[in-house]
Parts: sequence; structure tokens; C-alpha cells
Amino acid sequence: MMLINCDIGEQGPLHEGDRALMAFIHIANIACDGHAGDKESVAAFRAMAERHGVRVAAHLSYPDKPNFGRALMEIADENLLAALDAQLALLPGVKLVKFHGALYNQACRDARLAGLLAGWLKRSGVSGVLAPADSELGAAVYKLSLAVFREAFLDRRYSYDGAAGHLRLVSRGAGKAVITDVDEALAQADEIIKRGRVNVSGEPARPAWKEIKADTVCIHSDSPIALELARKLRAALDQAEKAAAASGVRGNIRLVKPGFCGTAGLPAYGRQHIGVSPGGAMDCFSLRRGNLMLGNPEGSPALEILGPPEIELLTPGRFVLTGARLVAFLHRGSAEPVVVEHSRVYEAEAGDRLKFGEKRYGLYTYFCFRGREGGAPALAEAVTFAAVSGWADPQGRIRVLPGPEYHCLEEPGQFFYTQWRTTFKMDKMGIRLAGEPGLKCPTGNMISGAVADGTIQLTPESPIILLRHRQTTGGYPLIFNVISADMDLLGQYAPNQAIHFVQVTLDEARDFARQKEESLAKLRRAQPGKK
Repeated sequence: MMLINCDIGEQGPLHEGDRALMAFIHIANIACDGHAGDKESVAAFRAMAERHGVRVAAHLSYPDKPNFGRALMEIADENLLAALDAQLALLPGVKLVKFHGALYNQACRDARLAGLLAGWLKRSGVSGVLAPADSELGAAVYKLSLAVFREAFLDRRYSYDGAAGHLRLVSRGAGKAVITDVDEALAQADEIIKRGRVNVSGEPARPAWKEIKADTVCIHSDSPIALELARKLRAALDQAEKAAAASGVRGNIRLVKPGFCGTAGLPAYGRQHIGVSPGGAMDCFSLRRGNLMLGNPEGSPALEILGPPEIELLTPGRFVLTGARLVAFLHRGSAEPVVVEHSRVYEAEAGDRLKFGEKRYGLYTYFCFRGREGGAPALAEAVTFAAVSGWADPQGRIRVLPGPEYHCLEEPGQFFYTQWRTTFKMDKMGIRLAGEPGLKCPTGNMISGAVADGTIQLTPESPIILLRHRQTTGGYPLIFNVISADMDLLGQYAPNQAIHFVQVTLDEARDFARQKEESLAKLRRAQPGKK
């Protein structure tokens, strides 16, 4: 769930607006006597936050109350860190920090300052910081394995620095830097939260979208729309959370027979640098389209089935089966079982049971579910894979790009002429291939380096295709990489199955990825009430 953070305590301990905001926010960034606030206000708002169940962050700045911390300050490193020590001391035990004003903006752009502050945070026992996803501060903190709450702003407008390749807040000294219309701020929140983008044109009627990643959105407490914006946004987020609770399989089903299955969602990227693989569903496309057919958020948890279980529905709702095709029957009381068609949404009642027979094709089946309350009406027609897979290779080949060691291959064309087969040496980490003749890549000893989804490593035995549960580094030649559009297709390959490859260009790979997303967008728009 998206979190609302708010800069609190900048207008005194008795300020009615700040006190009212506590009912609608998740994180209170309490000013600690650097740009505003004092010992009395810090204590008052910390106590209030604890009563409301609101998390506290220390809001730290240059020691510059006359300029409210919004002016660049020439200060020696040791003096700056001493000032930050004194501010943090007002909130003993707090593990979350947000920098303010000029210090925040400068640390986002200046790698040296970002490194200085990140080291200080680590030494001070702080475990997390609020910072923009694409900032120098965020990067420096990541390197020290501290948490970054990626932050976006709702009451400020954005621009894009093309030279640096970063989003920037429009300077307060420029015109139209601050959003003072509640509806405009809510529209910006909607784009950030639901679509991960923000308008950088400054013209709502002629938007220029740029990607933005956020875990939390900020509302400035001194904004004239702060209270109304927080109230309306919190209501919308709470409603979305209730709807999300009705989606997915957790708590809505019971496995009468366990089979071989588990709950799966979408991969979580961004932690490979600390050795954590993305993980997630083996066939994200099937999971996403199943959820879209139900009106769920695309990443809602689904049951990923390898060996079929027997499922009892604990709540009334709707379900759909996607991915690998299993013969399935819906049992209701003493009535005759109903054959369940693949890729069709079915209504179910509490107590219904789903039983499975043989597998017709593929490897992983996805059981997606949505509780009846707040759900979209069931689609009348089955949405088969053939209806949404125009992006896939018509000859069923897996498409690849050359890898870093491609030019070291003695005969790279052999990779495409060889009759490869998957082997039983496969799991969620990767697939080992078998085929003749062997490929040769005389690179000698190699230093381990980063690998990615779909990396094809050439080992002494045979090639291995890495999947999303892979390791994060490898020391074998990286000869090819499966394009992102085809990663989900790999998840459905069973052992001892023929697999063929074809090389494409980078532009073609990007186009296939766009086509794949458009097929899901069409399915999203097919839901009643969607455009």
C-alpha cells in the first residue's frame, strides 16, 4: 500500500492543522530544531503520532531557521554532521530520517554530499531514509544496505533534467512550482500511484509523462490544501486496500489436498545488488491476465500450481484458471460436477471445490480469485492465450539478443541450428539444455559478474537459461539473453521439450515488449467501467 508522509511540527506544537493531519497520514516527519520546531514541539508530536499509530521520521536540515532550511549553506562537513547529531538527539530511538529543503535537494544531486550523509546515517543507527528513487542520496544509501522509502510529492510540480536524466522538483522560486488545487494534486497522486508516472510539461492539458517510482507520497503541512488533500487521499487509499484484500487467494481458499503449489505474485526488482533475486511467478503474463479478467490489481497473489491440489473456496467470489491447461471440475454439493473451461471466469460459492485431472500442456497453472464484494462482473467469454499472444513468435521460438561473451563463441550460428531440448535439470532458478554439437567459447577463467532474467550461460556441460529465481551473479560466459517479452514463455517449458531460438535486434525486442503490454492494456480496458 502507498504510504502518506507529511512534514509535521514546522508551525508550533499547538498548530491545529498539523494536529488534524495526524488522523490521515502514515509517517510524520517531525521537524527537529534545524529549520523549524523545538524540543517541546518534537515531544508533543511524537506523543500524538504514537496515539494515532503513525510512524515517526526525524526531519533534519541545515541549521538555518531564518531561511527555513531552504537556502544552500556553506558549512564544513564536521559542523553539518554535528548539527544533524543534535537534531536527531531530539528523537532518540527513531530509525527513519528525511532531510529537508536545500539539504534534501542538494543531497539528491551531489554524490559527495549523498555519500557523507549515507555514512552518517549508518553510523547513527538509522535504518531507513525517505528519498527520490533516482537520486544520488538513494543510491548512496542503497550501497550501505539501508532501506530507501522512495518518495514522490503531490503538492509540487515536476520537471525533467534531460542532461542528468533525473526528475526534479520545480524550484519554488519559479512560477507554478506549487500545486494549490486539490483536484490537480489528487490527479497527480492517481498517476503516481496507479501508473507510476508524472507530468513534467507543466501543462495538464498537454502532458509529457516520465516514469516515477514511489513507496510514499508527501504532503507538505504548510500547504493550504494539506488537510483536504490528506483526508481525500487517505479515504481513497483505504478503499483501495479493502478492494485489494478481496483479491488474491490468501485466506479465501483451503487446500483439501496440497498438491504441489504455492502463492505467487510479481517479481520484486531492485535488490540484486545485495544478492536478492527477483523471484515471483514463473509466468507473470498468465498471472497478470488472470487478475485483470477478475478486476484485481495485476500483482494480486495467485495460486501457482505445478502438481494439482484440491481447492475449497471459503468465500463466495470469482475465479479463473490461466497458464498451463489442466482438466478441472467445479463441485457444488451433490450436484453434478461442472467442467471448468480454461481462461474463463466462473462464479463460485463458499464450500465449492475445484478438482483437477490431467495436464494438457504447459507447466504452471494459475488459480486467480476475487471475492464477490466490489468485484467486476464476470466476462462472458473465455479469453484464450491465442487471443492475447500476438506478441509471441508465430513459430514458437524463443527470441534472444547477443550477450557480453557472444563474440567469443567460435561458431555462434550453431546455437540456432542445434536441436536443443530442456532437461530434467531444471527448476525455478534455470533450465539446463541438452543438444549436439557442443558450443565453444574459449574465454578461460572469468571474474563473476551480474546476470539477468533470461541470461544464457555456457557451462562446460551445456547452456543454462537463468530464470527469475536465479542467482544474482555468475562466472560462465554469457552468450545470449532471452528478451523480456519471452521470459514468461520459458516458465511453461516442461522437461524433455524441444526448444528453438532466433536472434532479434534490440529495437525488435523493445517492440515485442510494447506489444505484450498493449495486449494486457486491451484486457484491462475490456473490464466494465474501464477506458
